[in-house]
Amino acid sequence: MRVIIQQPQRLDEIVFSHYGTLKVLESVIADNQHLINKITLDIGDEVVLNEFETDEKESSSKTLWD
Repeated sequence: MRVIIQQPQRLDEIVFSHYGTLKVLESVIADNQHLINKITLDIGDEVVLNEFETDEKESSSKTLWD
């Protein structure tokens, strides 16, 4: 899947929003070498988001029973 950036965003935000985890961030970076030196992506930048096998989505909060 290819995503065109509509507003300035960081790559980690896009990865977490799409996959629900940051475990695939290194793979996404490897697939998007043209973005490697950018902290914030610009409007119009293109990000390739391939499908990866993920175990489960990360929770943004922890509970006592985790």
